[in-house]
Amino acid sequence: MASSDISSRTSVGKAIARGAAWTLSIRLVNRSISVVSTLILARLLTPTDFGVYALAMTVYAFVDLLGAFGFGYALIQNQDANDEHYNTAWTLNLLFSVMSASLLFVLAPFTADFFREPQLEGVMRFMCFLTLLQGTKNIGTINFQKHMTFDREFRFQILTKLSGFAVTIPLAFALKSYWAMLWGLLGTSLMLVVLSYVMQPFRPRLELGRWREMISFSAWLQINNILTYFNRHTENLLVSRMTGVASVGSLQLAREVGNLVGELVQPINRAAFPGYARVNKDAPRLCDVFCDVTSMVMIVAFPVVLGIIATAHLLVPVLLGEQWLHIVPLVQWLAMASLMMVVMSGTHNVLIALARLKWSTAIMACKLVLLVSFLLYFLPRYGVIGVGYAAVLSMGFVLILCYLALRISLALGLRQVVRLLYKPALSSLAMFAVVQSLFPLHWADSSISVQILQLTVAVAVGVFCYCLVLSLLWLLAARPEGPELKMLRLVHNRCGLGGFLLPKESQRA
Repeated sequence: MASSDISSRTSVGKAIARGAAWTLSIRLVNRSISVVSTLILARLLTPTDFGVYALAMTVYAFVDLLGAFGFGYALIQNQDANDEHYNTAWTLNLLFSVMSASLLFVLAPFTADFFREPQLEGVMRFMCFLTLLQGTKNIGTINFQKHMTFDREFRFQILTKLSGFAVTIPLAFALKSYWAMLWGLLGTSLMLVVLSYVMQPFRPRLELGRWREMISFSAWLQINNILTYFNRHTENLLVSRMTGVASVGSLQLAREVGNLVGELVQPINRAAFPGYARVNKDAPRLCDVFCDVTSMVMIVAFPVVLGIIATAHLLVPVLLGEQWLHIVPLVQWLAMASLMMVVMSGTHNVLIALARLKWSTAIMACKLVLLVSFLLYFLPRYGVIGVGYAAVLSMGFVLILCYLALRISLALGLRQVVRLLYKPALSSLAMFAVVQSLFPLHWADSSISVQILQLTVAVAVGVFCYCLVLSLLWLLAARPEGPELKMLRLVHNRCGLGGFLLPKESQRA
């Protein structure tokens, strides 16, 4: 490999690493705020409250699809986008938000009838304000991601999240109703719009000069968005019809706990997309960057997922309370599905960077068909836990399609995949075996203070076991370049520890 190629790959890799660090910080802080909020709300509200809220968000997301053309992706992918492109994107977003709000207002009574939930009519009318507000957001904030200035996005996202928290929690104590969450969403949307103009100097204006170009790129993204919507919300739709609103609430809380890995590693994939776009003209370099990002993702994702599965019987009562113990099996299945979803999202970003949107759309369509088929089979037989079975099975088939797409697009070999996965996979399985043997299911039948202690010890033991086995496997593999070496260098530089494990060239550096 030429020195210029190595330098370019290193430059892109460092940019992605910095972006990933910031976006991971954003997600960790946001997730921490969400966890605190969920801890409080789960003890104040009922499964029915969560169910009404989840159904409202399902309908809201469907109507929002009218404006979900992904113009932000178009602006990032087009490295030569000018003010005319940005103005056109903002104008189109504004027009679509007006259309969406009007449709929400009209569909409100029909939504309530369809779900047999009269309260949804008022909720839908309320959510029209959310749609109108979000349509006025400054499109210039996409530059935080495009130019990888994620430190500014950190402030933008955290201040927005805190505003919603500050509205939701006091109202939850006062109202003890799902309306607290809805008013929290309105507060979040208002702060989002205000900050988008305070923190970004770009001032959009009404213009449609580039509408054909923007729509042409984003048309396939819109189809992807529609498929993504149905992949995410079909479960809510079918569960509400077959098992009731309360079951939707249980599914919503199970997702909150089971999808922790998505919350942690999705920021890495999000930060990686601009990096993929920079090298999209060189497939070998793109493959190298993709492998670097995936190795970073997997070293986090595997232990988190298997850790959730091993400790779900402690995690659920500690976080949500004893009344939610029935969702433990569902949490475990959804955690496994979320690991597969993370891999799929990385493939999705690569295909968009290569402008192979039809391939991404075909994969999403296959996933939807498989998911609906499995849901129709499992839900009547097993109830809401059938969602977990369906999610894992459908994602298993989809991962095969993802690998085939990457093999054709990037010449990604099976040996490369094995090299990426075997160390974190084996280390996580060893951790799972140890934690399961030390903290079996019947230990959960104890007081909350004992459960908290058990969970704390289980996490500490799991982290120690994972790091130990991962380090041994890395040493046996002759200390290759990869996320393990990067993490060790970071620890050595910050704390002065572990220097004896570094290769000699790293010690000299």
